[in-house]
Amino acid sequence: MRLSIGIDIGGTKIAMGAVQEDGNILRKHEFPTDVARGPEYATKQIIAYTTKLIEEFPNIIGIGIGCPGPLDSKKGIVRNPPNLKSWHGYPLVQNIDSAFHLPIRLLNDADAAAFGEYYFTYRKTFKHVLFVTVSTGIGGGIIINGSLYEGALSGAGELGHSVVAPNGPICGCGKRGCLEALASGMALQRIWMQQLASAEIPFDPQWDTRDLFTQAERNEPIAVEVIDQATTNLSLGLSQAIQTLNPELLILGGGVIIGQPAFYEKVCEKLPHYLLDQHKQHLVIEKASYGTMAGVIGAAATILSNDCEMEET
Repeated sequence: MRLSIGIDIGGTKIAMGAVQEDGNILRKHEFPTDVARGPEYATKQIIAYTTKLIEEFPNIIGIGIGCPGPLDSKKGIVRNPPNLKSWHGYPLVQNIDSAFHLPIRLLNDADAAAFGEYYFTYRKTFKHVLFVTVSTGIGGGIIINGSLYEGALSGAGELGHSVVAPNGPICGCGKRGCLEALASGMALQRIWMQQLASAEIPFDPQWDTRDLFTQAERNEPIAVEVIDQATTNLSLGLSQAIQTLNPELLILGGGVIIGQPAFYEKVCEKLPHYLLDQHKQHLVIEKASYGTMAGVIGAAATILSNDCEMEET
């Protein structure tokens, strides 16, 4: 059975693994992105683990890489992702290709996750799919008529940078009030601590989103309000995309969705209130089947599929 290597690069961690044609991950590995140390540090670790996988599995046919955008997918260059500032302009594919000389595909991380979910789980049932990941940042992937739609410059699906609050906080992309600045994992942590500080409530600067949700479970008012507002903002952003694309299926994934069931449930409860009847009546909402490994599965799928599902619409 053929295998490919899937690599999912995030602002916090990098996950990778050897994936079979049926979507099963035979080996997997994770390590911190450590953005401050630059892309060369991460590339060395990617090459080292890829070398081990190729030695163990000689039937590996290629490498798929999902990375936050903006990207130049054709040239294999990481352009200027807000959460990977030290990677701007980095020729990622060239540096990995020089070590292995295998087919390599670079694409937006949310596109990779979208394609993996669609290809392995839903392609026999749905043809129009919107995938949204809520993690360190927020991204989206779009399947139209059975094909991944990447847009003119591989920039389609940037749902996290749609503006839902024009007077909101400044996003990492430089705009004000982006969905990512209001409902991502990093945003939740930042907003919570800002509100605790404003209320002069003592807090540990090392607290993260897991602590936020723990406090919310204990009905701490500020934590409850932060999550409530974030789920409202996310539902508003999702409704705009749904009413533009009219998908049959919405898949929600990423660490915040997978790791915090209450957050996912609140979004599912609120979202229909912002949709037209014709959209909500025929929309199926699912949680990502592959959890936090969706990006790895999807990046590998772009190689295993031989691009048969990847034609541009």
